[in-house]
Amino acid sequence: MKSPVIADNKPVKVELTKGEEYYFCTCGKSKNQPFCDGSHAGTGFKPKSFVAEEDGDAYLCRCKYSNNLPFCDGTHKQFTAEQVGQEGPEVHIQAAAPDLSPAATATKEEPTVEFIHQLARDGLSKVGHHGPMTSMGVPRHLLPHWDDIQVMVAQMATKPLLENVPVGTELIIGPNARKPLKLNIPLFVSDMSFGSLSEEAKVSLATGAELAGTGICSGEGGMLPEEQAANSRYFYELASAQFGYDEAKLKNVQAFHFKGGQGAKTGTGGHLPGVKNIGKIAEVRGIDAGTAAISPPTFKDLKTAADFKKFADRVREVTGGIPIGFKLSANHIEEDIQFALDASADYIILDGRGGGTGAAPEMFRDHISVPTIPALARARAYLDKQGVSDRVTLVITGGLRVPMDFVKAMALGADGVAISNSAMQSIGCVAARMCNTNNCPAGIATQKADLRQRLNVEKASNQLKNFFEASTELMQVMARACGHDHLNQFNPHDLATWNREMAELSGVAYSGVSPLNPLK
Repeated sequence: MKSPVIADNKPVKVELTKGEEYYFCTCGKSKNQPFCDGSHAGTGFKPKSFVAEEDGDAYLCRCKYSNNLPFCDGTHKQFTAEQVGQEGPEVHIQAAAPDLSPAATATKEEPTVEFIHQLARDGLSKVGHHGPMTSMGVPRHLLPHWDDIQVMVAQMATKPLLENVPVGTELIIGPNARKPLKLNIPLFVSDMSFGSLSEEAKVSLATGAELAGTGICSGEGGMLPEEQAANSRYFYELASAQFGYDEAKLKNVQAFHFKGGQGAKTGTGGHLPGVKNIGKIAEVRGIDAGTAAISPPTFKDLKTAADFKKFADRVREVTGGIPIGFKLSANHIEEDIQFALDASADYIILDGRGGGTGAAPEMFRDHISVPTIPALARARAYLDKQGVSDRVTLVITGGLRVPMDFVKAMALGADGVAISNSAMQSIGCVAARMCNTNNCPAGIATQKADLRQRLNVEKASNQLKNFFEASTELMQVMARACGHDHLNQFNPHDLATWNREMAELSGVAYSGVSPLNPLK
């Protein structure tokens, strides 16, 4: 879409509540005018957030061409009834008042003009001290793509396996731990917090993973009891705020990791407003309802590798020796992995650029972290160099979606893959990319009761089970084609790329004739 759809040629009166955040539809396609319902997915438009400054009625624009969005300024009078439901003009029509300055609108040629105007006009008073917020990960078309890597299958020198040959699929997390965690497949559900996701979504994900013989991570928001009870391979994540943590919970977990960061947001704190920290969310996080939930940028009481090792050893003592890991975003990769090794890590979850989040400042999501493909290659090379690859499990996450992504990641060096977007899409997410609005149309990234009831837990759980099982079966097909009888036998020799830049990024063999870096 080049221009918004004219939803109507008259405004609509709505009742606003002071201090409440609303998400105004800018694409014109929402069936819940004037507010967003996710219909903008794939249009290039995104909803406009605003906070009501006072209680009372307001007239909001439905033509989408007001110079004072989200409010009506009379521009709708220039549109006819026949134009309603159609895309409007590419250049916004200005209202008739001769003294009205033109409104800045982002364009392909000047994508930052609207943001510059906003900062110049309002400072940070409207967008908050982190700037504009967004959700999900960096769009895939802006990242190095797994499809630029090809699989080199076997034929003569190495023979493929017959279709009836069994292919092993299990993954051991922390093989040298006293109580290593066995997953039936090398895929599991990544960290996503209760509060960011609905209870129904968390239980669906946990149940679906259990049905497939694999695990789920808690996310930094604490342990939702119903989620934990639904899965016997539960990874507990401890982040800087340590929401809801106490040692009694450790008896119910099978793996434990510290959160250093995530691909879309690292190095800064988080803030859940008090109005959203209510009910069971507050209970799980262990803070008073109505109190803002603040996550500091880093752990306040854990600073050195020795500090983390001491904490890790206590967890091992209480649990009988479950695997202890670190979730790291892909920034100073080698240095941070070494810190984790010094702190006695049994596993590492590495989240590359492309990894998503329920809500993150745009300035972080769009401007930090190494893309997943080169991040994985560097991490594997470093673990190999340190001689610890046989005891430290490397799990990759961040933008991997489908079975062939998983195959290539394992060939590039991952022992396992943690998925979030694919898992959510399996239970019903339609990729509206509005997780931060609390208006998820699928009932997944929302706490609104009317939206949550759309999610059928039993159906969603079985859909995730089907996705995991189908993905694993397709990975087995490719393993046989490469001559492997276990998924853990995928290796760099199975890969090549025709893309010179990809070869340099990943270390994957270049499949062309000319040398990759010819001497000048």
